[in-house]
Amino acid sequence: MQLSKNEEKVYSSLKNSKMQVFRSRDIRLLRGINKTKTYNLIKALKRKKVITALSSGIYVMKDTDEFTAGVHFNWPSYVSFLSALNYYGFSDNLPRKITFVSTRYKKSLLFEYACLSKNRFFGYKKEGEIIVAEKEKAIVDSLLLPKYAGGIKEISKGLTEKFNELDSKKLLDYAFRVGSKMVLRRLGFILEKRLAKKDEISLLNKIGKGVGFLDPSIKKRNNLNKKWLLYTDLG
Repeated sequence: MQLSKNEEKVYSSLKNSKMQVFRSRDIRLLRGINKTKTYNLIKALKRKKVITALSSGIYVMKDTDEFTAGVHFNWPSYVSFLSALNYYGFSDNLPRKITFVSTRYKKSLLFEYACLSKNRFFGYKKEGEIIVAEKEKAIVDSLLLPKYAGGIKEISKGLTEKFNELDSKKLLDYAFRVGSKMVLRRLGFILEKRLAKKDEISLLNKIGKGVGFLDPSIKKRNNLNKKWLLYTDLG
């Protein structure tokens, strides 16, 4: 559908400004127009599918990559969990929504955000316009919150099959740095046969007391692994 002269000017201004995500007030400032004109332009651009609404009052250009849009919609954030595992080829499954790690929650129709504390917000990199967890951090994030990664079965499959593609030292460093006994237990249990003795001991020394669940979505108190203090029933 062809754009009018004013619509084309707005479109060009947004492209030239390199705004990935924008609000109505950004258009007002870019074009120096009032609220009524801005509202009508946005309505027309949405109808012509030039822009898409991410939430009330927040929009994205139609050709913006979803990974990029999601990062800018809730800044700062990075792609992780099943989305990152799929991105790296650690899983063939695609999540219903692209999932990001952020330090704050934000509701979106297109994206899902898992909130981590600032001290756990690390281990990401920029690839082109995409900000994504490093492979090792995607694994650690997934072990911390398996529900965002398709469950422990999915994580374990990718982790064991693609272990040689990981920096094992970085994986262990990130597992310790995130500060979760459950991450250490789950990682140790899954990788027991691949861990060097010193690595296994260092993990075991930090798993604490009490027992937990290998997959927190399956809270059956069966098959207790006394070494890693995990109920290992996977359904």
